[in-house]
Amino acid sequence: MNATIHTESPKADSLPRATATFRLLLYGAAVVLVATLVAGFVLPVPWAWSIGFVYILYDTWLLATMVRSSRRAVLAGKSKALDDADVETVSMAVLVAFRNERVVLPQTIDALLKQTERAEAIVLVDDGSTDDSVLWLTSEFELEFDGDLGRSVREPSMIVIRKPHSGKAASLNVALGLMVADLIVTIDADTMLAPDALAAVRRAFAADPDLSAACGVLAPTCAGGPGARAFQLFQTFEYLRAFLWRLAWMRDRTLVLVSGAFAAYRRSSLVAIGGFDATSRVEDYEVMFRLHRASHEAGKPLSVGVIGDARAVTDAPAGVLAFLRQRTRWFAGFIETMNRNADLVGSRQHGRFGTYHLPVKTIDMLLPVYGLGATATLAMLLLLGYGLDARILAVVLAKLLFDIVCYARCIQLFEAWQGRRPSASLYGRALLATLLEPVFFQLLRQTGALLGWIAYVRGRIDWAPARSGRIQETLTAADRSEPASKSPQFRGQ
Repeated sequence: MNATIHTESPKADSLPRATATFRLLLYGAAVVLVATLVAGFVLPVPWAWSIGFVYILYDTWLLATMVRSSRRAVLAGKSKALDDADVETVSMAVLVAFRNERVVLPQTIDALLKQTERAEAIVLVDDGSTDDSVLWLTSEFELEFDGDLGRSVREPSMIVIRKPHSGKAASLNVALGLMVADLIVTIDADTMLAPDALAAVRRAFAADPDLSAACGVLAPTCAGGPGARAFQLFQTFEYLRAFLWRLAWMRDRTLVLVSGAFAAYRRSSLVAIGGFDATSRVEDYEVMFRLHRASHEAGKPLSVGVIGDARAVTDAPAGVLAFLRQRTRWFAGFIETMNRNADLVGSRQHGRFGTYHLPVKTIDMLLPVYGLGATATLAMLLLLGYGLDARILAVVLAKLLFDIVCYARCIQLFEAWQGRRPSASLYGRALLATLLEPVFFQLLRQTGALLGWIAYVRGRIDWAPARSGRIQETLTAADRSEPASKSPQFRGQ
């Protein structure tokens, strides 16, 4: 599987030839960035803050566009019902790649075993753990190993694979090569599914034979540090907006953000492109580009979904350093993936995915740097004694007010999509997050992006997950019944 990846991945041995659109957008945005930074030293106030005006103008257009698109997607989704789908037509295997995750594995596995509709196979791939994860699994689930393949006596649907450390993507590929189930669901070792999450995934794929990939809706939980409550606040609304945006991109047939923390793929589609790329820093993001590429080359846009009633909770960073490590890796992987697929940007052959979505993503490669530059330039002007110009202040306050209105609308749309009525306390917490985000969380995100650029240019990045081990249940779960075990579906059983 990994050898197939090396030859079939777009980046195999050299980067593809970038389109003129990609070069124009990226280099043009870089030239404007440098020019507006220089303006801070040579132009009078308020034009010395040109970088801030450019950043706010683009960010305002982007936010307005996404809110409008999300509204259309939510309204369109209300007419669709999946309850009548034949859930027996698709089988499912859940893959969990882990390394040194003893602290969080019990909760994750417990949630998998308490699904209202359990997967036919639960496959845990140990990526060279040095803690007692495998010992605990062996004892708790009565594993019997034949070489590196273990089966559970207690839970016949459970398989454990031991392998040397080679990364998450390579671990998933090992399991993928053994599976024959129709659907492949990947979750992180710190993701706890709601009781009906897998049933929702099964319904969605059974109802739409063209659906190739989908993600569930994640809610972050932060624990273990003094700043956990602050990070919980900011990331809650960040995730809320992110999944709302994904709903809009889904309707547009351009969605590429399918979180590996809770993703589902039709196995035939995944195998056809060679599985996951073990050389990518962000295998869940990279694989979606290859799925889009293959689908468009076959003559139709890729069908990707966001399954609104497939919910889960996942551990999120609760401290500055852990957060920066995560965002550095994410953004470096984003840059890497965009460069690997630069030949798609502006491509008419790839429809709106190539002519609209990827051009926007190309500009987004530098957007956080614009944001940091705007903050740094404003701080420099204040330190030099220029004071806060009334025209700059008016623009900043107008943007803040615009953000408040848009984020409130996002909450309304998200809760409507989830079938809930937004509470006053939710609006209150959202207002607090919106007011504080520009002076803390936004700067952290932008710093992580800048570090991602540095990591990408240097060609090195160090990252390891920081697990609190205290995933809090934020979902409303009524009965968690435990159905009878099913037989695992995998090759050579």
